[in-house]
Amino acid sequence: MFSTGHARPPAQLVGLIAGITLVPLVTLLWLGWRLLEQDRLLERQQSQDRVERAADLVVAALQRAITDSEQRLAAGADSWPAGAVVVTFQNDRVDVAPPGRVPYLPVAPPLREAPASAFVDAEAFEFRDQNHAAAIGVLQRLSASTDPAIRAGAGLRLARNLQRVGRSNDALRTYATLVDTDSVGAGGVPVALAARYAQCKLLDQLGRPVDLKAQAQQLAADLRIGRWAVTGPVHWLYAADAARWSGVAVTAGEGQDLAKATAALWERATSTSAAAVSAGRETLEVEGQTFAVLWHASNGVRRALVATPAFVKSQWLAAAAPVVEAQRVSLTLGTRAAAGVPSASRSTGDSTLPWTITVTSVNPGAENSAFATRRRLLIAGFLLLVSMALVASYLIVRAVSRELAVARLQSDFVAAVSHEFRTPLTSLRQFTDMLREHAALDDDRRRLAYDAQSCATERLTRLVESLLDFGRMEAGARRYTLERGDCTALVQRVVEDFRSEARAGGYEVVFHGNGAAAVDVDAEALSRAVWNLLDNAVKYSPDQQSVEVGLSRQNGTVRIMVRDRGMGIPLHEQRGIFAKFQRGEQARTHGIKGTGIGLAMVDEIVRAHAGRVEVESAPDHGSTFTIVLPAKE
Repeated sequence: MFSTGHARPPAQLVGLIAGITLVPLVTLLWLGWRLLEQDRLLERQQSQDRVERAADLVVAALQRAITDSEQRLAAGADSWPAGAVVVTFQNDRVDVAPPGRVPYLPVAPPLREAPASAFVDAEAFEFRDQNHAAAIGVLQRLSASTDPAIRAGAGLRLARNLQRVGRSNDALRTYATLVDTDSVGAGGVPVALAARYAQCKLLDQLGRPVDLKAQAQQLAADLRIGRWAVTGPVHWLYAADAARWSGVAVTAGEGQDLAKATAALWERATSTSAAAVSAGRETLEVEGQTFAVLWHASNGVRRALVATPAFVKSQWLAAAAPVVEAQRVSLTLGTRAAAGVPSASRSTGDSTLPWTITVTSVNPGAENSAFATRRRLLIAGFLLLVSMALVASYLIVRAVSRELAVARLQSDFVAAVSHEFRTPLTSLRQFTDMLREHAALDDDRRRLAYDAQSCATERLTRLVESLLDFGRMEAGARRYTLERGDCTALVQRVVEDFRSEARAGGYEVVFHGNGAAAVDVDAEALSRAVWNLLDNAVKYSPDQQSVEVGLSRQNGTVRIMVRDRGMGIPLHEQRGIFAKFQRGEQARTHGIKGTGIGLAMVDEIVRAHAGRVEVESAPDHGSTFTIVLPAKE
C-alpha cells in the first residue's frame, strides 16, 4: 500500500561534504587537544606541589602526637585510652597495664601455693582409704589455717570430698567462699579460677541449667577482662567450657587482638638482644592486624606501648585531622593512593613514623578553579564548533536527500496517475471506436457499450475529484460541513454503490450493522474515506474475494470496520501507511495500481471529524482498518 524507500545522495557528494568538513575539524580538534594537555600538565604540577607541602605538615602533626605518647611511656604512665596497653618486659616476667584489657599473657607469673606435705593425711584418707568423711574432717581443720595458701588449697579439696559424699550444696557453698581468692594458686592456676570452674562443673552434673548459665557467664566475663594472669592455652581451655555452658560463643575482640600482639612481642623480646628493641617506633603484623608499637628501655626494663588501629585513629590521627582538613587532603596509612589523583607518600625512613603515610588530594578539580573554568570554556568552544560543523553537514545531506526523495515521489506519482488514467481512457476509446465503426449494433450491445463508457467516465471523475480534493486538503482549503446524521445509513449506501463495481471483479462485500448511529459528519467526505478503504481492500486481496464491513457502537464511539483477508501489511511498514505518495513492497511486487494518496485522504478526513484510524494487519492474514468517530445522542 505504501513505500518506505528513501533516495540516497550520490556517494561522491557525501564524500565531498565529508572531506570539506572533516579536514578542518580534525585539525581544530588536534590543536585543541594539545592546548588542553598542556593546561592539564600545569594544573597537575601545581596540585602535586600543594600535596607535597600538605604531607610535610601532616608528618609534623603526627610527630608531635606520637612524641607526647612516648613521653608518657617514658614517665611510666599506666593509664591509657581504650585500644592501647603498656607491656613491661623484665627478666622472665610480663606485666600489662591498664588491667582488664588483655585476657591472657604469654607467660603467667608464679603464684604461691601451699606445700603438698600439708595435705598428705587428707589425701591418704581420700585416695588410699576412700574414707571421705575422715578426709573432710582433716580438711575442715586445715581450712581454718592462717596461711591463705593452705586455707585455699584445703577449701578446694574439702569441696571435692563433700561432692563425693553427696553433699553437693555444701560443696557449692565451699567453692563460693573461694571465688574471690586471686592471690594464691592451686595446680598452677589461681584458686578463684579453679573454684569458679569446679562450681560450674558441679552445677552441670546436678542438672541446674539456670544457675549453671549464670556462673558460666560470670566465668566467661572474668576470663574476657583478664582477671587472672594465665597463659593462652589455659585461658582458651576454660573459655571453651564457659562458652559451652553459657550458650554464648567466644567472639574475637580488641582484648584478644592485644593479647596476640603481646605474645608476638614477648617472642621477639626473648629471641632478640635488648639493644635491638630498646627504643623506637615500628608496626607489628599479627594475623592480618596491624599494631603500632612504641618502645622505651630504662634500667634493664623494657616497656612497649601497643596501639590498635582504633587507638591510632582516635589519638594520633585525630591530632593531625585539623591539618588534613585545612589542607583539603585525605590521610591513609600505607601507599594506597588512587590512580590519577595527586598524592605524596612519606616512608618510615623519611618520617621516623611507625608507618608509611600517603596524603591524597580530596577534590583535585576544585583546587584549581581557574584551570577548570578555562578548560570548560575551551571544551565548550570546541564542542560548539564541532556541533555546528556536524549539523551543517547533516542539514546539507538531508536537504539533498529530501530533494532527491521529492523528485522520486513526484516521478512515481506521475507514473501512477498516468497509469490510473490510462485504464479508463483505453476503455472509453475502445467502446467509442466500436460504436463509431459498427453503427448497426443491436440495442443490447449498444447499451452494454454505453454502460462501460459510463463506468469509465465515473472512474475518471472519481480520480480527478480525488486529486483535486487532496490538493485542497494539502493547501488547507478543504472545508468540511458537519451535520448530524445516521452513520449506519451513510456507510450502507457507500457499500451498496461499491458492490456494483466490486461484483465486476468477482468480489463480495458483506455489511454488518443494525440501528442508527448518530454522528456529526460531512457525508461526502466520509463517503470518500470509506470508499477508499473498500477500494484498497479489493486491490490488496487478489486471492481472497471477500470484504467485510461492520459498524458498531462502543464506549461513546462509532466504529466503522473494513476487513479483508488479503496479503496484509508488514509491521515495519505500518508506521508510514498514512503518508502521502507512499506505497509498499507488495504493491510494487504484484503490480497493484494506485496513486499513494488514498490512505492519506482517509486519515485527513477522519481527523477532521475528530476521530482516528486504527490498523490491525499481519502478512498473509489480511488487514482491518477501523474508523473511530465520536458518537452523538
